[in-house]
Amino acid sequence: MSYKFFFEGGLENSYFFETNGGIIYEVIFKPTPYLFGDEKSFFSDLIFEFSILVQFNSNKKLPAADSKIGLTAAEIFKDFYLKKGNSITIYICDSSDDKQAIRKRKFDSWFTIYNSSDFFKIDKVLVDADDNHFPISLILQDNNPFKHEILDSFTKLINQNNENK
Repeated sequence: MSYKFFFEGGLENSYFFETNGGIIYEVIFKPTPYLFGDEKSFFSDLIFEFSILVQFNSNKKLPAADSKIGLTAAEIFKDFYLKKGNSITIYICDSSDDKQAIRKRKFDSWFTIYNSSDFFKIDKVLVDADDNHFPISLILQDNNPFKHEILDSFTKLINQNNENK
């Protein structure tokens, strides 16, 4: 069973939940219509960047492993797609503390465990001008009518970025 969560909404489509350990998480789906470079494309209003943020942790320690967090994130993800139909979600692993590989493994594990095959995910690596590598995933419903166009646009975007670094 997942943690109880609630949808706050707002500009970043925020959800909140609290763990048994008293840690409060915010899960956001930030609109990013510019991400594919063309805010006028027919699917630009459907693009959201997905993030899971710790909003409160009284212990100031790293949160302990908690399988209910992944399940709750998956339930929130499904709820968001019920609200926003053919959304396109981008997950860029935070690299500010050089733990992007760990975050990617955790996210991939959650996706594998909790995906009921309703969602499709493609993984790429984004390279910046300083040769830093950022794991990035694109997720959409498997039955999205624009699936092939979206995947083509995403792949072209990543390839162009990595060639022009």
